[in-house]
Amino acid sequence: MRTPPFSGTEGLELKLDWAAGLCWLAAFLMPWGNLMASDGSMMESGSFFHHPGIRIEMIASEPDVVDPVALTFDAEGMMYVVEMRDYPYGKGPTGSPGGTIRSLRFDAAGDLRESHLFAEQLSYPTSITAYQKGVLVAAKDLIYLADTDGDHRADIRQTIVTGFHQSVTDSNFSGLRWGLDNRLHGVNGGNDGKLRIPWTNTASLSLEDADFAWDPKGETLKRTFHTGGGFGLIFDRWGRSFTPHNINHMLQRILPVSAMERFMGYPMGDGTISISDHGEMARIFPVSEAMTRVNHPEQAGHFSSSGGMGLIPKAFETDVIGGGVLVCDVVGNLVHRDVMSGQGPGLVASRATEEQHAEFIASRDTHFRPVGLEQGPDGALYLIDMQREVIEHPDYIPDQIMDRYQIRGGEDRGRIYRIHPTSRPHLENIHPGSSDLAGQVALLGHEHGWVRATAQRLIVEKAAPEAPELLTQALHAETALHRLHAMWSMEGLGRLERSQLKSMMQDPHPELRAQALRVMAHHPEWWNASWQQILRSGQDDHPSVRFQSALLIGAHPHPDNIQILTDLWMKDWQNPWIRKAVLTALREYPASLLSEVLREGPPSGDLLEPWNEALQELAYMIGARLGSTTLNDFQTL
Repeated sequence: MRTPPFSGTEGLELKLDWAAGLCWLAAFLMPWGNLMASDGSMMESGSFFHHPGIRIEMIASEPDVVDPVALTFDAEGMMYVVEMRDYPYGKGPTGSPGGTIRSLRFDAAGDLRESHLFAEQLSYPTSITAYQKGVLVAAKDLIYLADTDGDHRADIRQTIVTGFHQSVTDSNFSGLRWGLDNRLHGVNGGNDGKLRIPWTNTASLSLEDADFAWDPKGETLKRTFHTGGGFGLIFDRWGRSFTPHNINHMLQRILPVSAMERFMGYPMGDGTISISDHGEMARIFPVSEAMTRVNHPEQAGHFSSSGGMGLIPKAFETDVIGGGVLVCDVVGNLVHRDVMSGQGPGLVASRATEEQHAEFIASRDTHFRPVGLEQGPDGALYLIDMQREVIEHPDYIPDQIMDRYQIRGGEDRGRIYRIHPTSRPHLENIHPGSSDLAGQVALLGHEHGWVRATAQRLIVEKAAPEAPELLTQALHAETALHRLHAMWSMEGLGRLERSQLKSMMQDPHPELRAQALRVMAHHPEWWNASWQQILRSGQDDHPSVRFQSALLIGAHPHPDNIQILTDLWMKDWQNPWIRKAVLTALREYPASLLSEVLREGPPSGDLLEPWNEALQELAYMIGARLGSTTLNDFQTL
């Protein structure tokens, strides 16, 4: 059974056995030793030790914000904060749903000016994102909230999607993010559920072990990737997605379930995997007093509660800081950074060179509970600190020690921090909602990811008649990211033309070519006319393009598929994800492909083991299809 995100107990007086005691002692001693050995590269600010290239400032605290677990900015720069006041029971002190949303307004200097109670009586709130004139909130259901009369209180409350299964408070569905594909994505939390849109007559969608996406344009729900079962989701600038789960802090969602499940006999496996090169349940380096967990003492000093992620903004990416993906460990009182490498589709996550024995941010305050990070309109990072004394669901605490501490201690506290790069202390606030359409199209090429994504969302939501003409010009913009968002904006408006997409499939940037294939997958009416170009994409120099080509080829029952798929497999059998993408594309030809492979013969030396693994995958598919296949399919073997 998976333990929930945020799991871990602080301040327990336990009688440990010798093994657990040694784990505790090692975890207690190592952080301080590593801190002294960190060659002075980390900076101390108050209770924080952090990367010297950043500056941390607290911008909100109680009573303006309490128990924060998620936040978002709308297009005008208003911050909305999810307050999980009902943690850990899913209800407040009175027994009714206790979650709330607060709206916070900051002035031009970045100082807090107003804090208002925007919505209350929300059950299990975990995540939030801006949409139209309001926000979408993950709170038992997916709920739309909006204030239409200007009194800072939501007077519209509409259930958009219902049917999510509920579990312990902090492992329910979360991670609401708008993707490049103009859909709202979320993670399942590992709880299954039968989702439905209340005002439609469509059948419910069984999530099973998958995450999900909601398309507001088509009012449809889809399963996306195998869920990591954790709290949080992040997309990088090219649409690759990452999610955590407790001890496995960095999972990449690579192979979509729609591909893995479309044909019978696909080998067992997970399309969402750990990509950390420093281990699952990796070593962490807290600076707070080391504690152990009630049910897992062996996890002391290692990831046990990773949850809530962020992306290093472009403004931070200098020779001093660099880039990376951030993930919080709420029990370790720290924010960890991984730097991504590899050409794709699967990446490798590594510790930054300067953080081999330290963390990007760590605090001595045992009540510092980092649960997520968001980019803001100014390109800064906003760090969310729940400030609870105990982070553990009561179900995981033995009854005999339950009365030793305050389960809800710290329920009246909360912190939000703004993080700036020291090289750029004054970042410009950009509010796409204040720009006209031409300005929003220009902002699709802005350096800040939040600005680009918000501009795209507004363009698609408003669907102005003159938008396609401006976007057509942006398809030829100087930067690849500008062209990328212009392409997806046109697609979101339903105005992208086949000739434009064919041009994108030949773009100089490989990740944009790969994204163009993702768009092409939504247009089966163009496949026949574009088939030769799609096949040529299978011979592209970049693995991300070849991966997307294989996925797309599998959607079309074209008679020439087997040759290009065979060529793809033979070229990329050492790349497990391209190889698996080819397998998802095999309709009736696993035996024919195996015949070609066997003619080639096995490699020698270190390649023999992965070769055998690849052959086993093919053999599995052939065996799984024997019941519905004639012997004629195997005559070439």
